[in-house]
Amino acid sequence: MSQVPSPTLTGKTTHIEVSAVEGGEETSFGKGRSQQQREVSSSQWWVIIGGLIGGFMAILDIQIMNSSIKVIQGALSMSSDQSSWLMTSYFTAEIVAIPLVGWFTQAFGTGRYALYCIAGFIGASFLCANAWSLDSMLLFRTLQGFCGGALIPISFRLIIELLPDEKRPLGMTMFSVVSTFAPAIGPSLGGWLTSHFSWNMIFYVNVLPGLIAAGLIYQGMLFNKVRWEVIRAGDFIGIISVMLFLGSLEIILEKGGTDYWFQSALICYLTVVALISFVIFIYDQLHCEHPLINLAMFKDTHFSYCMVVFIMLGVAIYGTLFLVPYYLSMVHDYNASQIGSVVIWMGLPQLLVLPFIPKLVKLINLKYMIALGFGVLALSAFMDSQMSINFMGEQMTLSLFIRALGQPFIMVPLSLLATKNVTRKDSASSAIIINVFRSIGGSFGTAMLTTFFITQVHIHSSNIQASIAVGSQGYAHFISQVKAMLMRSAHGGLNGTVGQIASSILTDRITQQAEIMAFNDLFLIMGCLMFGTAVWVFLSNRDFTLFRHIEG
Repeated sequence: MSQVPSPTLTGKTTHIEVSAVEGGEETSFGKGRSQQQREVSSSQWWVIIGGLIGGFMAILDIQIMNSSIKVIQGALSMSSDQSSWLMTSYFTAEIVAIPLVGWFTQAFGTGRYALYCIAGFIGASFLCANAWSLDSMLLFRTLQGFCGGALIPISFRLIIELLPDEKRPLGMTMFSVVSTFAPAIGPSLGGWLTSHFSWNMIFYVNVLPGLIAAGLIYQGMLFNKVRWEVIRAGDFIGIISVMLFLGSLEIILEKGGTDYWFQSALICYLTVVALISFVIFIYDQLHCEHPLINLAMFKDTHFSYCMVVFIMLGVAIYGTLFLVPYYLSMVHDYNASQIGSVVIWMGLPQLLVLPFIPKLVKLINLKYMIALGFGVLALSAFMDSQMSINFMGEQMTLSLFIRALGQPFIMVPLSLLATKNVTRKDSASSAIIINVFRSIGGSFGTAMLTTFFITQVHIHSSNIQASIAVGSQGYAHFISQVKAMLMRSAHGGLNGTVGQIASSILTDRITQQAEIMAFNDLFLIMGCLMFGTAVWVFLSNRDFTLFRHIEG
């Protein structure tokens, strides 16, 4: 096994490098979990915080553009269909970048690659702020997503590699803040910046935290020589196939609902590409000498089980982030700032619970915490499944507050359970797989909800129209009321078109009511999924002991 430098002490600062060594578990931290590793230096903590800031920026930018998309659409003269590609391009580039993290960090070192990605993210953000057309924005947004996508698993990997077991709950809690708090405040921050400054500021805002993250990582890392032999010996079949698979899958999930799935030639072509590349990737990973991702990790039942739960967590996080703004903008015509002021309640209350999580995971059976978290998410969704025309942002606040309190009970225990048996040589693979599964869960949930919403609106609209058929007593009563109102307001000046206007108003009322009923159905489905996940987690094993046995 090749030799790797031990941590180097320079004055009071400990410089560290977290490059995995091919073929073994040794890293620049030394072997195993020695007693020296029980103490985490201040420099190591600063590196972790720097990584988390980078991950926070990347996740924040997934949602920060949502509230400003109409403004950007007008500034760059884009149609609504064209502007939707700005989100799709970021998502696709992000998920494609995640599986490459292990390969690049092994070659360049975790610290150096993190700095490359932060620099690329800042540069791409600056270019996005100065984009002059749709094509330029798509290109810069893709670059931003690719650099940002790597920062998320890097921040997770730093926690696994730098912190010993007893410190991991605290590290996972910090990552939970990043992964769940950032998307919740994204729309609010984006709306505020756009309203008070301009849409360009949603990209310029990345510069200062990016520089801080880079400084924190740079001061604590020992940058070893680049291992170009790792680049040359890369699993290029695996790299190309996984990029094609995840890229195609992401576009399918993002665009499938609006393009009517397999009625679209693009969706059909991408499905074929995704299936073929997936088969090639799996075969290559099982037979390649140096695979991109260690699929043998799925032999661990704890890990495999957790990946399914991570998919459901992705559905819960991004499904709700899709439903709430969509409902408020479509039914009640909320603007970006108004939506942000509501959605922020999905994030802020978490800060009340998160400080207690590191202590709780040491005392309480992890499956009880995860089940409780999903149970609370189910309750929140059920609270929003009986909405009426008067149910607006103020009425949603309580359910979002409850949801925010439950979410921390999932992320930290689930991450600890997933990484329970992960060795340091597999830390990159675990970070990659966890973030890919969570992202796919979010995309799948959003695609499922989009498709079901379109279907349910049509069904409810047809049912309502059938119940008030033309010529019925209810129809005649409504038309007469509208006619009387119009005649009074127009002082008799609308005689020739009153009937048409009344019918138009009725059609709008039917559509609005059908949309509300469809949203009720979606929240009910989300509640059932979350409740089912809670029950499944609770019954996942026969250990029903509430309190954990603490050694020592």
